[in-house]
Amino acid sequence: MSTGPTRADVLIAGAATLVLYPLTVLVVIASLPAPQAWAVSVLALIAHVALAWRRSRPLASALLVGVVVGGEVAVTGLFYLLPSTLVLPMALYAAAAYSARWWLLVLGLVGSGIAAGRHAVDPDVVGSGFGPASWLLFLLFAAVLICSWTMGRLRGAQVVATRLAEERAEAERRDRMRSEEFAAAQERGRISRDMHDVLAHSLSAIIGQARVARFDESRTAPALATIEETARASLHEIRGILRLLREGDAEARPQPGLADLPELVDRARSLGCAVTETTDGAPSVVSVTAQLAVYRFVQEAFTNVTKHAHPGAAVDLALRWGADHLTVTVANDRLRTGRPAGSDVGMGLTGMRERLMAVGGALVTTDPESAGGERFVVSATVPARAEERA
Repeated sequence: MSTGPTRADVLIAGAATLVLYPLTVLVVIASLPAPQAWAVSVLALIAHVALAWRRSRPLASALLVGVVVGGEVAVTGLFYLLPSTLVLPMALYAAAAYSARWWLLVLGLVGSGIAAGRHAVDPDVVGSGFGPASWLLFLLFAAVLICSWTMGRLRGAQVVATRLAEERAEAERRDRMRSEEFAAAQERGRISRDMHDVLAHSLSAIIGQARVARFDESRTAPALATIEETARASLHEIRGILRLLREGDAEARPQPGLADLPELVDRARSLGCAVTETTDGAPSVVSVTAQLAVYRFVQEAFTNVTKHAHPGAAVDLALRWGADHLTVTVANDRLRTGRPAGSDVGMGLTGMRERLMAVGGALVTTDPESAGGERFVVSATVPARAEERA
């Protein structure tokens, strides 16, 4: 909290000074000898100035005002209800609201008792016969102080509740921002994986067909047709991805799924791979996101085959339906080198694993050494009946 007076408190103190202090000066000048009048006037002015720190330094402000009022009582026991004395309950209210020191109320009650006693024994007061009985005066002081303190504590509770509400709102705003940033990062990662899958698959197909057209003139025309079709399909997918990135709408383009796997198989066969399909078990309901993960998994697996296996490599695509899951396995043989496809951990296998984990699935790879040195196997598992469970 700032130690300097706030602008609002300066204005409040100034208004109280303009209203109360001139009346106080008039009363003391008309009623007290000059030395006492000057002393009370200076003390009252100090109290008004101290009120400007009622929120920035509430405890110090209340103590100073209390000391000043006590000084006024000490100077004269008769003029205990000067207009400037109203500064005391204002300072006590602020101390209760912004400092909440209980001993300050006790100190105020003790001071009220002392002021009432000073009133009772002051010869001028006793001789004048002015004012109520001392015990009634103490009750009046105590009632004013207790009311001021109680109202201050209510205000303090309101301040605390407001601060807690603001902190909760700020925490919720930060959580919402983190959630939005996390969702955006996930979306960027998904789009990056989509771009990788599309580009890697299409470029691998184009390179393979370009090699065929280069070394086998009899297959130039079919190879060029495959290149054209692959490029056109990839361009269409990339446009959809870019539209999704630009518009931020997950429904901006249709998502490929299990029904599109035959097209992938035909494309792999056109590239020279001998693909064999097998399906075991009764198909179940698979969510759209899981179908997309399976499609991208098979697409990346075929891309790895064209990159790392010899032309004409035998590829087995197996779909096995279980009670609550679907397992898709892609195996190929006749690797070009001893290094299995995707053994360098890049975006390919990493993208597969991230996609499958996002839908509650898993990725398993088998290197050639564990499969007799001839085959590389990747296997993906995704939950089935996901939509029914949801």
